[in-house]
Amino acid sequence: MRLLQALTEALKDAGATGNAIHSFADEGTIIPTGKNLGHGIEVGRFKYEGVIQIEDYSDDGRLFIAFVTAWLQENDPERENMGLKDPDIDISLNDDRTADIDMAIEFEEALEIVPYEDGPITYNGKKWRIADVLIDVADTLETLEGAADAVE
Repeated sequence: MRLLQALTEALKDAGATGNAIHSFADEGTIIPTGKNLGHGIEVGRFKYEGVIQIEDYSDDGRLFIAFVTAWLQENDPERENMGLKDPDIDISLNDDRTADIDMAIEFEEALEIVPYEDGPITYNGKKWRIADVLIDVADTLETLEGAADAVE
């Protein structure tokens, strides 16, 4: 639920919280994958609906919507490739200056684990903990053997 937490923090930092902001995950699905990532394992994916509720929002509604849209494009660029739904927003006017906002955003995130001697998770006979798996990226190529046909 890192994406939901990060968006909530970004809204707080931008002052887009009204009198109170609440966020929570709802209607989640766990998708087991068991992908070996080298230094750890993607044990699964968590697809969920992130709900953000803001009470007494008093700023420009278009600013709020543009902020969330820009944040999603910058911080969750694979949304379209994963087939995630566009956010739903419900705005209830309180008076001529404030509104309550309920927004639901579908997210999907990897559940990654790394080996850890005293970890709380037992998987394949080993102890693990939740953490981002370090991915090694090759920066040089020393030799290349074989041949490949050009694709036309």
